[in-house]
Amino acid sequence: MCRLAGIPLRLAHSRENPYQLLSDWVPETEPAMQVRHEVRRQLDLVQTIGAHAGDERLAFHVRDADRAALARWLPSDGTPLVVIHPGASAPSRRWPVERFAMTAAALRRARTVAIAVTGAANESGLVEQVRTAAGGDALPLPDTLSIGELAALLEAADLLISNNSGPVHVAAALGTPVVDLYALTNPQHTPWRVAHRTLNIDVPCKYCYRSICPQGHHACLSGVSVETVLAAADALLDESHDNVMALAERGTAAERRRHP
Repeated sequence: MCRLAGIPLRLAHSRENPYQLLSDWVPETEPAMQVRHEVRRQLDLVQTIGAHAGDERLAFHVRDADRAALARWLPSDGTPLVVIHPGASAPSRRWPVERFAMTAAALRRARTVAIAVTGAANESGLVEQVRTAAGGDALPLPDTLSIGELAALLEAADLLISNNSGPVHVAAALGTPVVDLYALTNPQHTPWRVAHRTLNIDVPCKYCYRSICPQGHHACLSGVSVETVLAAADALLDESHDNVMALAERGTAAERRRHP
């Protein structure tokens, strides 16, 4: 399709000679010979034709209209906001939903936080189960959000707790810390250049590259406890608070220097 559209530069990793389909290509070496993060893999690909990124972080432009659409739902009193995303397109990448619910309930008991629960249109059951567990602290978001509205929500959030799914990478692009329940199906898609905790259990069957657990036990995720997730969430929320306080203190010190 790219060739027929007349796109002059068509780059890819390829396992065999693509002839005229691609203008430039490199032999595919993963996972047999090496494993790189997917972002690094693609950056290395474009560097083969002399292209270099000035900033290697992910980026997502949030529109003011999406911020405005979400504003009515967000806490306005400075309460930390935690977003929980219990779904994922592949069953092999889903931490048990009842543990997300237990995590939401425990966060509500342990900290003063606002909780938002997100999901795709076909994940309403998962969302409702976690919302119910979160009680009065669950924000009454619309049933579904657009990609832009989800980004506005994650931009405002202090933390995302999620399976390894799209929202993790949107959060990384926005600099929002992530607790990533990361099934060991593929090692290449961890959060990129953002404060995070990647949680799983090492298993002999890791890196299966399957959407459905071939062993049927989901041990790489089912072995992660609620307590482990809570500890990771606490650490990231505390780090975020400390960073905010340090920035505020530096701002105060700079103001004192300007006006002794």
